[in-house]
Amino acid sequence: MNSQNDQEKLGIDDQGLGEVFVPSQVVKNFNQMVAEPHPLPSDRSVKPPSENNGQNQAPLLTDKQQAQPLIKKPDQVVDESKKQPKPMQGSAHHSQDDVSIKSSGGGTKSPHHQQAQQKRIKRMNSRVKSRHSQQKQQSDLSKRILKITESTVFSIIMAIVTIYALFGDDVRILSVDKQGDDVFFVLTVICMVAFIVEITLTSIAKPEYILNFYFILDVISTLTMILDLGWITDTWYSGDLTSASQIKSIGTASRAARKAARVIRVIRLVRLVKLYKHARQQMEREQQRKLLQDLLRQAQQSKSQDQQQQQQQQQEQNLTIQQIIPQNDESRNNSQNEIEAAKTPDRNSNSQNKSSQVSSQAENQIKESIVGAQLSDLVMRRVITIILAILISIPVLSLDTYQETISSYDSGIYRIYQFKDNSEVMKSLLYQYAQFHIGEIYPIYSVNVNLKGGSNTNLDEWNYDTNPEIFEVPTYENNDQYRFSDLQYYVKSDGSDLQIYASADLVAYNQTNAILSIFQTVFVCIVLAVSALMFNKDVSDLVIDPIEGMMQKIEMIAANPLEAVNIEEQEDLIMEELEKSQDVEKLKQKEIEKHMETYVLQRLIMKVGALLAVGFGEAGSEIIAENIRKGGSVDPMIPGKKILAIFGFCDIRNFTDATEVLQQGVMLFVNEIAEIVHSTVDSMSGSANKNIGDAFLLVWKYSPNDYHPDPDNPKNLKLKTDRYIKQKGDMAVMGFLKIITAISISKKLEKYKKHEGLNARMKDYSVKMGFGLHMGWGIEGAIGSGFKIDASYLSPNVNMASRLEAATKQFGSLILVSGILKQYLTEECQKQMRMIDIVTVKGSIMPLELHTVDMSIKNLQSKIKTLRDKFDVSSMTQKESKKFRVVNRFKRDQQMKQVMNNQINITDLFEKDDELSAAREPYTQQFYEIWKQGFDQYIKGNWGEAQSIFQKTLTMIPEHKDGPSNTLLEVIHSCGGKAPKDWKGYRELTEK
Repeated sequence: MNSQNDQEKLGIDDQGLGEVFVPSQVVKNFNQMVAEPHPLPSDRSVKPPSENNGQNQAPLLTDKQQAQPLIKKPDQVVDESKKQPKPMQGSAHHSQDDVSIKSSGGGTKSPHHQQAQQKRIKRMNSRVKSRHSQQKQQSDLSKRILKITESTVFSIIMAIVTIYALFGDDVRILSVDKQGDDVFFVLTVICMVAFIVEITLTSIAKPEYILNFYFILDVISTLTMILDLGWITDTWYSGDLTSASQIKSIGTASRAARKAARVIRVIRLVRLVKLYKHARQQMEREQQRKLLQDLLRQAQQSKSQDQQQQQQQQQEQNLTIQQIIPQNDESRNNSQNEIEAAKTPDRNSNSQNKSSQVSSQAENQIKESIVGAQLSDLVMRRVITIILAILISIPVLSLDTYQETISSYDSGIYRIYQFKDNSEVMKSLLYQYAQFHIGEIYPIYSVNVNLKGGSNTNLDEWNYDTNPEIFEVPTYENNDQYRFSDLQYYVKSDGSDLQIYASADLVAYNQTNAILSIFQTVFVCIVLAVSALMFNKDVSDLVIDPIEGMMQKIEMIAANPLEAVNIEEQEDLIMEELEKSQDVEKLKQKEIEKHMETYVLQRLIMKVGALLAVGFGEAGSEIIAENIRKGGSVDPMIPGKKILAIFGFCDIRNFTDATEVLQQGVMLFVNEIAEIVHSTVDSMSGSANKNIGDAFLLVWKYSPNDYHPDPDNPKNLKLKTDRYIKQKGDMAVMGFLKIITAISISKKLEKYKKHEGLNARMKDYSVKMGFGLHMGWGIEGAIGSGFKIDASYLSPNVNMASRLEAATKQFGSLILVSGILKQYLTEECQKQMRMIDIVTVKGSIMPLELHTVDMSIKNLQSKIKTLRDKFDVSSMTQKESKKFRVVNRFKRDQQMKQVMNNQINITDLFEKDDELSAAREPYTQQFYEIWKQGFDQYIKGNWGEAQSIFQKTLTMIPEHKDGPSNTLLEVIHSCGGKAPKDWKGYRELTEK
């Protein structure tokens, strides 16, 4: 096959690999292994890596994404040394000053010109360094300031300051008179200073804050606090009460100030933004703190559980190890050292992985999407703008704001002044004027009348003190307790001559206004919060959540591309469960989501991910993940990665004849077989890699925790000896055995036995396959170019699996397993195997043991009368097939977890599985004992005795001719019944 020819170029050794990158976990395992002392041969001398090419020394590897090559060609070192710049004579290294400038014609410049050029370079370097240092200082300063402004203490202080800014002036009006105002004014100045400091610090720490929306709001809210300072505003209301023009201006200013206060108090509400921002930041920090605490608590619990499980596993492994390891004391000690060395990196790596998982999980859960953050911010801005615009527009667009109608306060004093000369009438009018306004929002405080007329400034005053029977009891006893804003003046004058003016008590009005202002602030807070939440909820439900869901799915695909298929099918199952539970609300919500473009995009992402996973397979998962993570242009040609795996090859027998007979039907023929092969391998935690017409490449990858580079020779990967690792090998063997039984009793494949064309070409046709299993290293990555790539494995070990499959034809066996793989299987699985030969293959001088697992297809078909297809979904509905696949994946994952925890034994299937039991039934213990006697004689070279025994085992199985016995008999016969003189216990496998 072409794939074999391509892979054979690698050779048996590693010289053709070029640069090979190993996983980071393998590097960690290796570094921890070599950190422990290992006995070295006495003749081994420590040499630099450049001299011994890294073979006599185990240097520590660096854990980088683009790691240093584990294996380098010898000439690469030379090439790299050639690339190094040669030092100038008389100096050990180059400095920035060692610059030679040449003219365009090739001649050198004069020494003076060189010195000038060097000075310019120095100046440029000093400027660059200065600029860099300034930028570093600025960044450090920004970080320190940001840490202060985002601290809990600072947030609490600013929240208190903001609350005072909102309610402080209203509390002042309600609680104290003019004499107590100074305390509140001082607090207001402190608040203004605090706001200015915050604006300044935030501008330094966040340059993008300057002149943005929140910056403008903060500046406006700070400036409006000037209106709360009576030291400033009282000058607007004060004036000479003996001047008619000034009293008029005071009255006008007072009325204008009250009307403007409605607008000004609305503007003050922008301070709510600060309160909202601080509250939101505190809530986010609290959520982050709780989330981190929960994650750390979970990590500690899982860590303690892992430690308990590791202790139990260690005890079980020690018991099993005592049965497996040889009785020799020296070999026992060496094996124990290897086991302990293999366990140590696992524990360290697990603890490191746990901590990294906790931090990454916390970051993923806390992190808000960029679109979500921007939309939330924009919604908040719009809500604030709309509310403020409405509140400001109401007084601004009202006629009362600009025009004051003549009221009883003005008309009353006209009548009083008309009868100033008649004291009785004037007093009666004063009584009516004061009594009429009792109970009104502006009760009359005093009336001042110019009884003498003209430009007289000494007016006669009537108030509660002079006429208590006329006036209402004032709010304050002393006139000095009144603020300028607490009195409203109404004036009648003749030109510049003051005739009469009245003053109204506004204390009750101002206090009522303060109470309403507090309620208004609280109400706006509620409206702002509810509006923001409602708008944000709609935006979140319709836009942000779907987008963040897409990002989560993309990140999930990047972390594990093979999970995309599972996620898509699980979502369909959730819908089915909702329909069963009759959850009407959730079903309505799901139905609404289905008609939205965001839902279509989410489904499209998962379908594309599922197609990528199916197309690239497990070998291409790194290609998908790497390209999703890095963004930008697609680069499928990422560096290869060295892994350790079990490679399985299986081939359909007589495929050429079947293709000629079936013609177009051969695609269905192959796919029906592929469904059995792929599904069975997947159920045993393997993965399908290549479909090559009549052949399939299947792979069982070991986890990076399962192996490490050999300290004695870093080019080789060494597998650990834990039982759960050996059970992974058992799963590969069991997967192929289950494929054999499934094909033999398949209902879908039964029709090909009765196919006239196939039976005419091949008598008694039935679907048959050959299987080969081998274990070793491989290079996982992309093969091809930017036009077309295949994600696969390159290794001579892949070729070896293919050769083993081809050799099944020679030996008449269904499956061949290499001796290298056998030694990494459990003892129970090894007992089910029979060694049938020791050979060398083309291109190698190392002897290779060949093992098989004997199975009788005739006995299986006679025992299992009902044909079955365990993984057939053709008769199921779409929902049923998806549920079937999800359930099978769940069973597979559960089985792998049980294997990892040594809770089950895969080899129990030899007894519990009815298909395997039926296929293995004819092969008795007596048969294996006799075979072993003959095989031992064959290896020793006593071929005469071996021949007589093999002739016996050839027909020991009823209705079955033993293939290995027949093959070795042919080998013995071809050599004249005697072993060659140079017989070493193995032979060369003549056919590829």
